Amino acid sequence: MSTMNSPFRWTLSLAVALGVVTSAQAQDSEPLTETETETRTTTVTTEQVKHEGRIGPEFAVSGNVGFGAGYVYKDGMSPAGTVESLKITDSAKVSIPVIVEVGFRATPKFYLGVWGSWEKVFTKENPVSCPTGFDCSTYQWRVGPEIRYHLSPMGHFDPWIGLGVGLEFLKSHVQGTTQVPVAPGVVLPAEVDTRVTDRGPTFARIALGGDIRLSRSFSVGPIITASIGNYTVRTGTQTLNITGVGERPGTLANVDDGFHGLFTVGLRLAILPL
Repeated sequence: MSTMNSPFRWTLSLAVALGVVTSAQAQDSEPLTETETETRTTTVTTEQVKHEGRIGPEFAVSGNVGFGAGYVYKDGMSPAGTVESLKITDSAKVSIPVIVEVGFRATPKFYLGVWGSWEKVFTKENPVSCPTGFDCSTYQWRVGPEIRYHLSPMGHFDPWIGLGVGLEFLKSHVQGTTQVPVAPGVVLPAEVDTRVTDRGPTFARIALGGDIRLSRSFSVGPIITASIGNYTVRTGTQTLNITGVGERPGTLANVDDGFHGLFTVGLRLAILPL
């Protein structure tokens, strides 16, 4: 009896095993639900981002040292009544720009955004723009769009190059005491208060730098910028407070455009939160 049932038992076991395998294959071949599809798509997308680099909003700030070459203006009238041109190297020692960048990393290698800078300019004494004994302060604002290309977005060190344009606003305030002629052979002391804004385009601005990755979202590295611009418009006011006479409005002399180059070098911190 036991011998006769053995083939039957073996056949039954084989049928059960085949049924289990067929059921598992059927489950694997069933179409994925919407939730499962989204999960697998998200996983693939995440893996692609890890492999190719990050995209999303980006913010950066840098502290710099700046200097310039060229002119603030040309062929202007000096306080002495002579025609003078004011060079940047004659009127400024150095500047301390703070540069801010806000934009979007459209792909791991391409960035689109805007840049802006504020800088304190340390002035020099000179007879044209800052006479001896006068209080002189100068600041500059610059702003414009920028495109940037990253060479190695997944590397530990990511060098990049940026190209932009913009506008420049150079604001100067000069105060002090001088001697003003009020009649032939008669001069009186007067308080001078002059506020001037020189503005114009930044034709081209090249930025070079590199990001050293500190973490997934933070990087730090050097930045160098070089730009070519032109101060094309000069506006402002000048007031004379003459002793014994009172306050009198002054006039700014007409000047020609000031073509120049501006350069900065510094350290940059970038944040890419996504």
